[in-house]
Amino acid sequence: MAKRDRQERYKTSGAAADLVKVETLVPPQGRAQILALAAKLRDEHRRAKTPLIDVASIVAQVRAACRTQPRRYTQPSDIDTLVITSVNVPFPHPISAESLADAIRRDTVPAVWAGHLGRFLGEVPLVSILRFCDRHGIKAPALARFVRGHSAELALRRPELEEHLNVLVPAA
Repeated sequence: MAKRDRQERYKTSGAAADLVKVETLVPPQGRAQILALAAKLRDEHRRAKTPLIDVASIVAQVRAACRTQPRRYTQPSDIDTLVITSVNVPFPHPISAESLADAIRRDTVPAVWAGHLGRFLGEVPLVSILRFCDRHGIKAPALARFVRGHSAELALRRPELEEHLNVLVPAA
């Protein structure tokens, strides 16, 4: 934006929108007094123009507006949907949450789901993995057995998951 455009915007819609330009001829010794008076008048004008903000009324308005909105944003997220959505992204054949949990419970890696299981254990955040396992009744020993038994097959390298499982279920 050009300098002239900025100046024009300042005068029409900015802080100077309701000020007027005054030009006058004064003796040299009166210049400082005129500039000081102009600064004082601008300062008084700006202070008088800025009303105090009533925070309580703004908060009340926000609360009233929020009451009319559905509560869908405050409900806990569905861990199955979150996990399955991220696990299924790159694959043409989607896996269900129950199939994923069943494979871990049975300690098997069906060939068609190997990529899904690898992505689940290798890329999904640890907290989400643990929430998913809690929801489907997969206990720490079963998850540890699955991870330890199939890490090479699934090409898993997830130190924080291994450390977490080693604390819960020490390796024999």
